Amino acid sequence: MEPITQALLGAATAELVVGRELHGRALGWGAAIGLSPDLDVLLGGLHNGYGEWLYHRGTTHSLWFGFVMGPLLGWILWRWRDGGTGQSLPAWIKLAIVALVTHPLLDGFTPYGTQLFAPFFRDRFAWNGVAIVDPFYSLVLAAGVACAAARSWPEARRRRSLLLCLGLSTSYLIGGLGVNRWVENDLRRVLANPVLSEGGGAIERVRAYPTIFQPWLRSFVLRTPDTVFVGLHSWMEAGCPAWRVHRRPDPSPTIRALTSTWEGELLAWFADGDTATYVHSEPNGLTRVRIEDVRYSWASPDARGMWGLEARIDTNGQIVGSIDRLTRFSPGAGDFTRIGRLLKGQLPTVDEGWQRPSNCSPGSG
Repeated sequence: MEPITQALLGAATAELVVGRELHGRALGWGAAIGLSPDLDVLLGGLHNGYGEWLYHRGTTHSLWFGFVMGPLLGWILWRWRDGGTGQSLPAWIKLAIVALVTHPLLDGFTPYGTQLFAPFFRDRFAWNGVAIVDPFYSLVLAAGVACAAARSWPEARRRRSLLLCLGLSTSYLIGGLGVNRWVENDLRRVLANPVLSEGGGAIERVRAYPTIFQPWLRSFVLRTPDTVFVGLHSWMEAGCPAWRVHRRPDPSPTIRALTSTWEGELLAWFADGDTATYVHSEPNGLTRVRIEDVRYSWASPDARGMWGLEARIDTNGQIVGSIDRLTRFSPGAGDFTRIGRLLKGQLPTVDEGWQRPSNCSPGSG
């Protein structure tokens, strides 16, 4: 999640666990420590910018990090804020551990993926329950923190209100997992026949991803042996998703020239296999190969990836020049109206070049 929400979660959980012992200091320090794991973004410039993929949500987001660094950080705060005296050391340690551990657990509910066991194991965990920016979740947490900070209220009322808001926000996360399963099942039901009729073969995998600011619009990536279906699904139009078809080119030495590089393997790991590959022949005899991460394609007018890699390959299967790292999709002024419609749950239409089930209105959305 974004830093504000992580700070709110750190403040809320710290106050719930040690608010009484630290006498009003748990909220502020819980917020500060709760967002601190995201300092790993400072490593993004390493490896010519690929550190953004490799290190963000890495070691500082592993589960062991909080249990190892929490006691040390708690001891430092005890020495600094309480002069190393009194009985508050256990409370400071618990605050640091709780704030550090809840951060990666929340990030695990988002689509970006979190390395919960880095650097020992680099597996990425992404449960896809909530987007990286979701005001519904954040506002409930903010309400809980505001109640906890209301010192004019009786302590029991503040704690009950905080616990209620934490319970509601956690239920929202878990509910998001259920929504994703429902969306994926709906997509399998709706797209099974169109997929087979287009010669794509049986469905290999389908994944739904939350999109920002609201819970009702999901993007999805559905893979068959020959195609990648990238599209959108809305609660407002259940059973009527919209999608684009990206053909999967046959494996070849030209494509492997890029996919077998360190950068290509890093992208495949980072995207958890949800990539699309595009091959274009150029007049100079070179072949341009482009691989895009299509998990975050919802804002693109043609369902293309937000980031990826591109290289030019000669007839001997050798890369000519450098491997270019593609930047994020940056919407222009004309895109904001279309994106606004999407965030309201209104899907792209057939007139915009998207495909929809035959029983759905061509102009729907």
